[in-house]
Amino acid sequence: MTTDFCWVFDADDTLWESALYFRRAEEAFVRLLEKYGADGNTVRNEVHRRDIESLSVTGYGPEPYMNTLMTILLEILEEPEKVVRDAFDAIGTDLLNHPVEPFPGVIHTLEKIHQMGHRLILYTMGQENHQMRKINRSGLQGFFEACVVVPRKTPESLLNLFMEYGVQNTRACVVGNSPRSDINPALACGVNAIFVKRPGTWAAEMEDIRSSELVATVHCVSDILRVGLPFETGG
Repeated sequence: MTTDFCWVFDADDTLWESALYFRRAEEAFVRLLEKYGADGNTVRNEVHRRDIESLSVTGYGPEPYMNTLMTILLEILEEPEKVVRDAFDAIGTDLLNHPVEPFPGVIHTLEKIHQMGHRLILYTMGQENHQMRKINRSGLQGFFEACVVVPRKTPESLLNLFMEYGVQNTRACVVGNSPRSDINPALACGVNAIFVKRPGTWAAEMEDIRSSELVATVHCVSDILRVGLPFETGG
């Protein structure tokens, strides 16, 4: 491959853990309401339903998620006492400030890509301020020529990114853990993709991956260079 090849990396749950902390927040919220007589499974199902429903309005991120939890809390308890509100605030604080530590092998892989002379762009979704704080805390920002945050990922937003940074569709690879937001939008644009298949991917991000010779599957970022690219790169 020549130096104009561009790797477009997802961030959350591709380069570092994220969904785990949302699951922990959910479980803490369920346990909190169970103490006050709520049925845990009912609360959990309502969280999932409301969370998915609200995405088109609120977008992704911990603050919209906590707003969803607060709505459910007030519907169940109506006037929660201070100890409940304090416990709820602690759940939100933990979620907003969770550790941002690259997965094993991520730094080595990014270093190898740099040594190959390829371009790197970080492409993530959510609330820009929150995502940029996590990127800075990760210590990975120096590997990327650009860190792009969009409210949600679509084929259109991916093509806009390519236009802005002069990336050719046939000279790029999208790497991510989400079939809905990372892999299928890339395939819809005729762009190569590597699906990092990890346990615990958020249900809202799961969907069948389009059948395509442009996609390969690995189980961690450190595998992407070992397996090789599943497509013709022209270099």
